[in-house]
Amino acid sequence: MTEDLRFDRLTPGDLDSALRLSTQAGWNQLPADWQRLLDFTPEGCLGGRLGDRLVATATVASYGNDAHWLGMVIVDESCRGRGYGSAILAEALQVARARGSDRVGLDATDLGRPVYLKQGLVDHSPIDRWGGRLHRPPEAPALEVLGHATLDAVLALDRTASGADRAPLLVHLAMERDVVGWVATDGRGAAGYAILRPGRECAHLGPVVAPEAAHFQSLLEAAAFVLEDTPVLVDVPRTPENAATLSGMGLEVRRRLTRMTFRNPQPLLLGPAIRAATSFELG
Repeated sequence: MTEDLRFDRLTPGDLDSALRLSTQAGWNQLPADWQRLLDFTPEGCLGGRLGDRLVATATVASYGNDAHWLGMVIVDESCRGRGYGSAILAEALQVARARGSDRVGLDATDLGRPVYLKQGLVDHSPIDRWGGRLHRPPEAPALEVLGHATLDAVLALDRTASGADRAPLLVHLAMERDVVGWVATDGRGAAGYAILRPGRECAHLGPVVAPEAAHFQSLLEAAAFVLEDTPVLVDVPRTPENAATLSGMGLEVRRRLTRMTFRNPQPLLLGPAIRAATSFELG
C-alpha cells in the first residue's frame, strides 16, 4: 500500500542506498552522479522510505523558472507493482510545480511513459541514447579546453541554445574532477562545447551544444581522441543530421525514449543547437 511509503529529502548519507537502486536498475550512474544531484538540487532529491529503508527515488532539477526536470524515478525491484513509482513521481511533480512554473519535463522510457501520461505529461519529441566506441581520429582537433578562461562564453552560448539558465550546473560540471570539456570557436567566440564525464560502465558525453554540424563533428572527435577504446553514451534529440553524424562516428542507437512535458508540448532545454542532453536525469 502506498500509504506505507514516507517521503523526505535524500541526504549524503543516502548516497550508497541511492547508488544501489540505480545500479540495480542497470543504469550508468557513479557516486559522483548522485553527489552532483545532491549538490545541485538538494531540495529536489526525494526519497521514498519504508521505515528507514530507501526503496524509491526521484529528483527535480530546476533551472530557475525556465525548466524543471524530473529524473531518477527508481523503485527497488523488490517493491515494484505497489504503486510506489506513481506515488513518488506525483510527489516530484508537486515539488516542481510548487516552484512557480508548469515548465516541467522528463525523458520517458516506453515502460514509464504510461505512468507519466496519467500524471498529466504529454509527448513532445523523441530522444535517443546512442552508444558504442567513437572512431578515433589520427590527431585531436584544435579545440580549447573548457575552463575558467572559456566558461563565460560557454554559459552565454548555452543560455541562448537551451532557453534556460544552466550556469550553476555547468559550472559544477566544469570544476569536477575526472570531467573534461572542449570549446569550439570561430571569429565571434564560442561556437560549440561538449562535456565528457565517467560512468559506471560507459563514459557519458553531454551536454553538447553546436549550431553547426562541423563543430558537432569536431567535439565528437575530441571525445574520441581522449576515450580511445572506452565506450560512451550520448543522449541526442532525434534528427536526420544528428543520426548521420553519430552513425558516421561509429555509434548506434541503444534506447529510444520520448521527451515529455507537463500539460502541453513545450520545447524545454531544446533548440537547433542542442546536439546532446546533459543526461536523462538533468535534461
